[in-house]
Amino acid sequence: MQEVIHYFQANPIIYKACLSLVILLIYYKVVRLTNKLLHRTIKDNSLYYVTRKRFYYLHSVILVVIFIMLWSEARLDLTIYVGFISAGIAIALREIFTNIAALLIIVIQKPFEVGDRVVVNDRAGDVIDQKIFHFVMMEVTSKAEGEQSTGKVVHIPNNYLFTHAVSNASKGFGYVWNEIDVRLTLDSEWEETKAQFETILNKHTEHISTEARDKVQEASKKYMLHSQDLTPAVSVMVKDGYLKLTLRYLTEPRKMKLTEDVIWREILEYVRENEGVKIA
Repeated sequence: MQEVIHYFQANPIIYKACLSLVILLIYYKVVRLTNKLLHRTIKDNSLYYVTRKRFYYLHSVILVVIFIMLWSEARLDLTIYVGFISAGIAIALREIFTNIAALLIIVIQKPFEVGDRVVVNDRAGDVIDQKIFHFVMMEVTSKAEGEQSTGKVVHIPNNYLFTHAVSNASKGFGYVWNEIDVRLTLDSEWEETKAQFETILNKHTEHISTEARDKVQEASKKYMLHSQDLTPAVSVMVKDGYLKLTLRYLTEPRKMKLTEDVIWREILEYVRENEGVKIA
């Protein structure tokens, strides 16, 4: 044993080469063990892939720093090596750290909660679960089609909170504006049609406007909300050779499609019964 020690002392390059080989074998085992642990604990494939890559980068940075310490003739202060490793960790695992930071904001400030209808990066859906690194949505067809689910489960990283706008239809006063555009020919009897459309809107949505006023007052204690007219309305404009009547009303986010369907049925029934009204 003493002879081996003396041999390595007399041949430092061979010693460093053998030690480097041992370090590489240990590195290989650690990477394999880490991958196995990640595969057992993370069920989502995309999250597993990203996390595995991040740990691979982290291991690589640590390996490079160890080799620099081993082969460099200049002996740097330990704090410098620690700084290298810390920087490598911050770079390699930045998404993990930002996801955890975003989770703290989600838990403390509650921009959304499980059960809320949200729109993130043009994806609309209901939040069905909250994880450490991501939250899960049940996707709906679009922002304007309320309750129709696509059946797709979407996993969104928590750090999207920092890089994308998050729209929450369930916060505030709990209602959203919806608009229905009806195009009529220029010779249509628009005055009477406008009055009839207002009657249809009031029939189905006026009670929501009354409820919304109370909720706006409550929400204004938490948010800087300006007073606005919440009653349903119909506006008229001429565009591209036709009359456009826009029906604007408040509705519950999850009942938007249902309410729109009921209103359209009554609009079409009214048009069918009145020869002086023609849809363009």
